[in-house]
Amino acid sequence: MSKKFSIIVPIYKVEKYLRKCVDSILEQSYKNYELILVDDGSPDNCPQICDEYAKKDSRVRVIHKKNGGLVAARNTGVLAATGEYICYVDGDDWISKELLQITMDKAISKYEPDMVVFSAVRQFEDKQVEIPKGAIEGFYNKEKLEKDVYPYMMYDCRKPFCTGLIFPVAWNKIFKRELLTKHYCTEERIRMGEDNAFVFECLYYSNNVYFCEDVLYYYNQLNMGSMTNNYDPTRFENNRLLTEYIDSKIGGKNNIIDAQINAFKAYWLIMAVFHEIKSNQPILKSTKHIRKNIRDNNTLKGIKLKGLPKSAQAFIILLKCNFIFTSLVLAKFVNKKRKAN
Repeated sequence: MSKKFSIIVPIYKVEKYLRKCVDSILEQSYKNYELILVDDGSPDNCPQICDEYAKKDSRVRVIHKKNGGLVAARNTGVLAATGEYICYVDGDDWISKELLQITMDKAISKYEPDMVVFSAVRQFEDKQVEIPKGAIEGFYNKEKLEKDVYPYMMYDCRKPFCTGLIFPVAWNKIFKRELLTKHYCTEERIRMGEDNAFVFECLYYSNNVYFCEDVLYYYNQLNMGSMTNNYDPTRFENNRLLTEYIDSKIGGKNNIIDAQINAFKAYWLIMAVFHEIKSNQPILKSTKHIRKNIRDNNTLKGIKLKGLPKSAQAFIILLKCNFIFTSLVLAKFVNKKRKAN
């Protein structure tokens, strides 16, 4: 019998959490799936742990590859997958034992949607924080997607800036393999925001999507060695790769999507400024760094003020006028005010 699901786990330096991750997958109540563990050249004991599981369970396939980053690891799994549907689990996270069964019962067996989106929680040491839900539960055909999802998916004007209707991660979504193999991210140099690069593209090209409000994924916030906690001086270059990629895939389709992409570009640029402040870089050093990177990566090209909230407009105007130091002072003030609240 052909597999209904392929579950892909990209693995790199997650030895501490890997067994919990894999066990949560192998304990699924729904059994018709394959598990593809992609060892991305992990230097710890992860490769051996993967091989141990493959010896014990015939559903487990292991692919060992040279380190190439998360995008390359996921793509290796996608191209090897045989299931009708594909989902991702990061190697330091874990899932509900009912994830496959619930999505089968609620969505796939009834509607055979191109995508399923479900809910998740952030798992801290002493608490769980539910990630805000996006669209209301139910089946969305193309007409409903165009009306209720696309105008808000990257930037939801009904919410604070930087907040979209869709939480732009790969791991709380299930993709029909036929869709994903046409629209997975092919730009393997993207190191941050890589999920955005293909999630919105897949949504745009989906004929239908089922949104499920069940909490089925546990996003591990215990792994403090992760990329999100480190200063990244290449963030502006990464932003260029990311925004150019998204623009090349879904830009120019219609005014609604173009407005979403414009807000997305502004958001990522402003967050790069805040990144400098949050990482406690010397302000004069950050000023020079931002000025050089905006110039080298042509970061401000095409960003329009129309449609952005006034707070975002203020930052973009400062950057366009080359008032980098002032933008950093403003970001520092805003960041301090947020912490106080």
